Amino acid sequence: MRLGLRGRLALASASSGALGLLAAGAFFSESRALLGTAALALGLAASALAGLGARRMTRAAKEIAGATEKMAKGDLEARARVVGADELGELGRSLDALAEGLDSTLGDLRSERDLLGGVLTAMTEGVMLITDGRVRVMNRALRQMLLLDSSAVGKRLLEVIRRADLQEILDRARRGTEPVLDELELTGLKPRRVLVHAMQLDLDSPSLLVVLVDVTEQRKLESLRRDFVANVSHELRTPIASVRSAAETLRTAMQKDPVAAAGFVEMVERNADRLHRLVEDLLDLSRIESRHYQLATEALELGSALDHAVGLFADRAAAKGLKLAVERGEPLRARADRRALEHVVSNLVDNAVKYCPGGAEIRARAVREPAGVIRVVVEDTGPGIEARHLPRLFERFYRVDAGRSREVGGTGLGLSIVKHLVEAMGGAVDVASTPGKGTAFSFTLPAA
Repeated sequence: MRLGLRGRLALASASSGALGLLAAGAFFSESRALLGTAALALGLAASALAGLGARRMTRAAKEIAGATEKMAKGDLEARARVVGADELGELGRSLDALAEGLDSTLGDLRSERDLLGGVLTAMTEGVMLITDGRVRVMNRALRQMLLLDSSAVGKRLLEVIRRADLQEILDRARRGTEPVLDELELTGLKPRRVLVHAMQLDLDSPSLLVVLVDVTEQRKLESLRRDFVANVSHELRTPIASVRSAAETLRTAMQKDPVAAAGFVEMVERNADRLHRLVEDLLDLSRIESRHYQLATEALELGSALDHAVGLFADRAAAKGLKLAVERGEPLRARADRRALEHVVSNLVDNAVKYCPGGAEIRARAVREPAGVIRVVVEDTGPGIEARHLPRLFERFYRVDAGRSREVGGTGLGLSIVKHLVEAMGGAVDVASTPGKGTAFSFTLPAA
């Protein structure tokens, strides 16, 4: 059948429509495939990014947890070191800053603790802190005073201190509001006099600070000062009373009994001379102890120095029937002050001449000892000195026989001056004696 033109056009139009529909369907199918592929790719990418993010967060959390655990155990040098601008990064940086601040603060506290510990250790005063009835702090000086060891820290006070007098002072400090000040006598291997200062501290718990100050030497010096004043007063009173009595008697005896008057004049002269020696010795002792006695040490040949000092007493020794000699050995030279050396030797020889009976021997000599030391010895064969007197011979105004010392004109200061002069020249003085056999005074000097 042949179609006309209109039929052919209609058929062409229908064919083109069918082809368009087929093409559109294919396009949509292809588009859906592409969209599915893209969605799948995006899902996989999102999953991968989420996994990476989760692993990073897990790693950061583990680093923060590990650093926190180390810090909790005391290692403040541990750091999280987490990077990033998220919440975990901010948390890690805050934690690191906190650790640095704590480390710096603890370092300052350690420095203050070490400084305080060093101060307490170096203090000569005893310090003890008591909190809630237990000893919390106790320095070395206090342990030495109370003969305790370091195990006392942390114990109850009653377990550490068993002295009723000290407990009574601490109880007074607890009951009152003002500090308590008192003194105690500590007995034992080394008896001491201590000043106790106890006061409450304004802390969270009841606390008591106790400070013990060793005043043994101070009280000893005070006692020496009192004894010194009493001895000087006594020494001055006797010759002054004698001079006054002789002067009063002399006024009436000059006309009636000229011979007796001469005896009283001699008494006045003798006591005036004694007063003069006493004042001179006191001045010398004062200058030596106050460091105003200037020494000019030089190398001295001891043999000639001993000859000169001993020779001053040759006449007195001969008049009393004493044998006085200098034993010369090898030439020895020592570093000493010439005037001080003569004073020391003269004083020792003078004492020997005063107290030795007729027929006794007095010898002076110098001998070399090890370690660059020269020892000078003045010994006699006199009556000797009992052992109980030897430790105190060099004290001021100490006399073995007070009556005889005053009779021969001694002031009681000579040996004390000897001790101070020898020590000022870098030496030491010593004495050895056997009753009935004699006495040997000696002192050392540095060899030149």
